[in-house]
Amino acid sequence: MSMSQRSPQPQTESRPAATTEDPPRPRVSHLITEDGEPVDSFLSEKQMRLLTTPLYAGWRPGTPFVVAANVGVFVAAKNPAIVPDVLVSLDVEMPALTGPERVRSYFVWELGKVPDIVIEIVSDAEGGELSSKLRAYERMRVPHYVVFDPLRKLESQELMTFSLDGALYTERDDARFVSQGLALTRWMGSFEGRRENWLRWTDLDGRLFPTPEESEARADDEKARADDEKARADDEKARADDATAEAARAKQRAEELAARLRALGIEPDG
Repeated sequence: MSMSQRSPQPQTESRPAATTEDPPRPRVSHLITEDGEPVDSFLSEKQMRLLTTPLYAGWRPGTPFVVAANVGVFVAAKNPAIVPDVLVSLDVEMPALTGPERVRSYFVWELGKVPDIVIEIVSDAEGGELSSKLRAYERMRVPHYVVFDPLRKLESQELMTFSLDGALYTERDDARFVSQGLALTRWMGSFEGRRENWLRWTDLDGRLFPTPEESEARADDEKARADDEKARADDEKARADDATAEAARAKQRAEELAARLRALGIEPDG
């Protein structure tokens, strides 16, 4: 599927006059940032956490970043926001979560940029992931948009990736994001006791970012291997020590025998 034939909706942007003072922040008290609506399904909820937690646990891009699930993105101080299932944004400091300076949602004017990658997980055919949401992210100038359709509600493909090409999205044949140092892959395995065909982050060499549980299990395995290697080394040392001790005893017995033979006037051979 190609999105290269659609024309983007025009955007207007007013530029404030130069000033030495920071412009006033937009009023946001009227914005609906938490509507209490549940996520789509248990599968979506687990998948979102599998796409957020491992990055916080093991990703070291060398720059601050934000990864979030079900957080509204506002490009202007008006409703409605668009709420991606997962977003990734680099070179962005996590805003305050509490207190008077807290930022309740992803306010672009506060964080300084739109997300680098957004992911939508399809639960039904009514979410607009390949129509209204795609066009919204396109107008927002989000560089990369991913649609994960594990139940194939929209297309025969499970994973569709779009990147901006000029003003419009173009579908890609891979899910590698070189500038961000990330890639996505399908992974059959168990997460929180459920074996499914999950979507997982990897680095550009294809190595999975492990969950905390996987990291703990890996550390336990490495410790068990180290303990086994130490036990084998200890056994080998004990056998070597036994052999050395037996050789010393054999030498002592030979010396005692030679001394007795000399006492009898017999010179031992050798």
